[in-house]
Amino acid sequence: MDVELKFGGNHQYTANVLNNLALLYVNQAEYSKAEPLYERALAIWEKRLGPEHPTTAIGLNNLAGLYEDQGYYSKAEPLYVRALSIKEKSLGPEHPDTALGLNNLALLYSNQGEYSKAETLYERALAIWEKSLGSEHPDVATSLNNLAGLYNNQGEYSKARPLYERALAISEKILGREHPDTATKLNNLALLYSNQGEYSKAETLYERALAIWEKSLGSEHPDVATSLNNLAGLYNNQGEYSKARPLYERALSIREKSLGPDHPDTANSLNGLASLFRAQGQYGKAEPLLERALSISEKILGLEHPDTATIVNNLAVLYNDQGDYSKARPLLERALSISEKILGPEHPDVATSLNTLASLYSNQDQYSSSMALFQRALSIREKSLGPEHPDVAVSLNNLAALYQNQGQYSKAVPLYERTLAILEKSLGPEHPVVAVSLNNLAALYVDKGDLAAAMDSMNHGLKSQRDWLIREVPAQSQGQRQVMVLSQGFAWEIPFGVADKAPSGVNLALSTRLNRHGLLLDIQQRQALLSRSSGPQQSLAARLTALNRRLSGIQLSPQQREVLRQQRDDLEKKLYRELPSLEIPELSSSQVAAALPADGVLIEFQRYRPWLSNPKPQAQWGAPRYLALVLKPDGSVQSVQLGEAVPIDQAIAKALSVSYQDQSDAPQLLGDVSRLVLDPLKPLLAGSRQWFLSPDAQLHRVPFAALPSPVNDGQALGSSVQLRLITTGRDLVRFQQPGPAGKQSLVIANPNYSRGSRAEAPVLASAQPQQRSGDLASKTWASLPATATEGDQIASLLGTRAVTDDAATVSVLERSIGPRVLHIASHGFFVADQDIPSQDPVRASLASGPVAKASQGEDPLLRSGIVLAGANNPGPDAQDDGLLTALEATALQLDGTELVVLSACSTGEGELRTGEGLYGLQRALTVAGARSTLLSLWKVDDAATAEFMGRFYGKLKNGEGRSEALAAVQAEFRNGAVRSPSGEDWTRPYYWAAWQLVGDWRPIQGL
Repeated sequence: MDVELKFGGNHQYTANVLNNLALLYVNQAEYSKAEPLYERALAIWEKRLGPEHPTTAIGLNNLAGLYEDQGYYSKAEPLYVRALSIKEKSLGPEHPDTALGLNNLALLYSNQGEYSKAETLYERALAIWEKSLGSEHPDVATSLNNLAGLYNNQGEYSKARPLYERALAISEKILGREHPDTATKLNNLALLYSNQGEYSKAETLYERALAIWEKSLGSEHPDVATSLNNLAGLYNNQGEYSKARPLYERALSIREKSLGPDHPDTANSLNGLASLFRAQGQYGKAEPLLERALSISEKILGLEHPDTATIVNNLAVLYNDQGDYSKARPLLERALSISEKILGPEHPDVATSLNTLASLYSNQDQYSSSMALFQRALSIREKSLGPEHPDVAVSLNNLAALYQNQGQYSKAVPLYERTLAILEKSLGPEHPVVAVSLNNLAALYVDKGDLAAAMDSMNHGLKSQRDWLIREVPAQSQGQRQVMVLSQGFAWEIPFGVADKAPSGVNLALSTRLNRHGLLLDIQQRQALLSRSSGPQQSLAARLTALNRRLSGIQLSPQQREVLRQQRDDLEKKLYRELPSLEIPELSSSQVAAALPADGVLIEFQRYRPWLSNPKPQAQWGAPRYLALVLKPDGSVQSVQLGEAVPIDQAIAKALSVSYQDQSDAPQLLGDVSRLVLDPLKPLLAGSRQWFLSPDAQLHRVPFAALPSPVNDGQALGSSVQLRLITTGRDLVRFQQPGPAGKQSLVIANPNYSRGSRAEAPVLASAQPQQRSGDLASKTWASLPATATEGDQIASLLGTRAVTDDAATVSVLERSIGPRVLHIASHGFFVADQDIPSQDPVRASLASGPVAKASQGEDPLLRSGIVLAGANNPGPDAQDDGLLTALEATALQLDGTELVVLSACSTGEGELRTGEGLYGLQRALTVAGARSTLLSLWKVDDAATAEFMGRFYGKLKNGEGRSEALAAVQAEFRNGAVRSPSGEDWTRPYYWAAWQLVGDWRPIQGL
């Protein structure tokens, strides 16, 4: 070097240059180049300045840091200790630089799992800085941050939180809200929130930290990559894979560009992206990333670095997930060996490796080997982390599950109970993991036969889980909400299987059904109402509506659709953060019972899987079944097991198939459904005239009015009793409160589907029965001239004028505010996200058209909708493409709308989702504010529908209730009181049974 020629090889200035060059190499992870430079600099300082000089301490500190970065803790410790000793002697025990030495040594001890040693040093460093620099100095904030991190690692979140918050407050005050160090404090506090299950708070802080780093350091800085990686990890842990992936990929790109393809941080990004692919089951994508990360770590950090052990462990987990135990086992053993050698046999990372290897043995039914490792992992964690750490709870839980799998329930119980106690204390009773622990304990009690204890634990667990969902879900995008619900597991199904066995089983089963079913719909409906109210959120809601309109376009490429979906998710979360928090009180069965009329009965149907109480690893869950829960006005609750779901679902499918194909054996097959679903309930329904039905799963598709009555032989159920279909029993309480007053009704009919085109839409031949359907192999929608007459007739009854032809647009509908009644007579569409049965040519042809192609793998609310003017000629950039998807319908302004009637085909269909019912038009219209909907289960005859609707509205106009009017018209068709002018047999179910009214059943006052 030139400096050596100028000053000589042993000059102090030469040492300074050597030190700086070494630091450059360290930042580039070129540790082998940095080490001899640090050693030379240290040697010069020791010779020129003496072994006790403060500058010599700096040299010792830098070399120790290099060793620490490489995992050479045994080499680093004596250097840190000597550096600290020099500073204490030369500068004094209260000097700020002495505090820095204490801090560095504390960090080393923390990395080695020696937390008690680290805590003492961190506390002493903090005291020195506070005394010498003042309580609001940035170095004090750093010290607070480090001590908080130690508590965070130990699971002492209540100690960590105020320190993190104080560190952030100091940084914001002294350095400013936009300083990079402030971003560091935000990032660390976000990590704490994430550990405590407060994901929405964590996300806000992570995003703020990212914005600061991008603004202050530039979008390509390594710290920005760190922030991206952290935010991606949060999304990954919550199952938001579509949001996590681009962040992981961007972080990887920045690190490869700024740090190089072989930097340890690059390996860290590869590891994170691999974890995402593993969580998604994309093992083929995860494996090469982990292999590359491992190659980097082995090359740069060495074969025996702790980070290398972590990647080896993750690769082993990948193989374990695939059942490739022969590949997984040697890797797990290697990771364990590295951790034991480098960190010592009592380090928490050793316990993690033991735990993973024990799980592998358990998967291979090697219980004795698994037991020994689980017990050793528990012992290490108790000793190194303390008996109250969450990781200790994890070990206890794993050990308990192993005993449970072997049928050793008496050994499992105290372990699960201790697990619960630790988690409640360390994480708080509202953390989702606490709910999981309660539910695990409940499942064990079921296995043990202690059903009373099981119901008590399950009651607390499910309530805790529901409270967490209500707190966290509203801040998430719509696409993420179902993922969050599913991430909490399926313990909620257990009460349904023991409803008729446990002392309080039936009450817990009904409470679970009442308070969980349709919870996401309830949240979305409440937030939609808040979004439409005046306030700053209105502009965001308007932007979201416009974005959903674009997303509903059928001309979009998959790439365009993905970009818009990401934009929508981001905008939804911004909107929901502007809204006040929700309070959705838990309803008791007695509250719902009090809302029943004296002659009423609530029947809640539930599809569930029974928990199998036998030693595992046999299947935990049995074949799906249906249960009926019957609530009377006096508050009594009874349950009826209806049997396995498959034969019931098959019977429903057969009955629907022959009904929408107008086959003669429809009544017989509908009778089969009634015998399976309703006959078992007959003893419980005597004296009940008003039946409130809340269906589940395939029962949503049952035309209940057409089923033979189990209580009056020879009658259809719709004539035998007063049917009221509701989404959930909570609706009985909700409908006690009147809705806002509606405005003038709106009737839309006979749209000109070719609006804006020279070509005219084909007219279905009048010699054939005209059907409102998607019976097309392309996007050409045939006109329905009979709907013009229907629209004029209904508009006259409602005191308004029908909107028809070119004016019958989506835009007109979107501009309408709170019409008292909304009636649309047109085509409807529904595209199933599954194989279309060959016996259903209508849906088969629709599924091959543009709507289907635009919706494959898409939001289910994009797969159903209504066809309006201009649908045959949308244009690539049309603001109004003539299709109103269910997604767009969620933004309609229907507050004050008592009834929506979609006089079109298949508008009552949708995608079934666990615990939420149908995702389709009925759900969308409910979100938009409608109190009731009348939709169809299958393609409907045009002329019969026009007659049906005219009679229905006439009865509504005469003051009859919505359900009563529907039942009366169906009876008139069924009994032959209404005849087809062209000779069709309108008594058959095909013509009248498709119509389902869901929601408020009562008269529309003053119609």
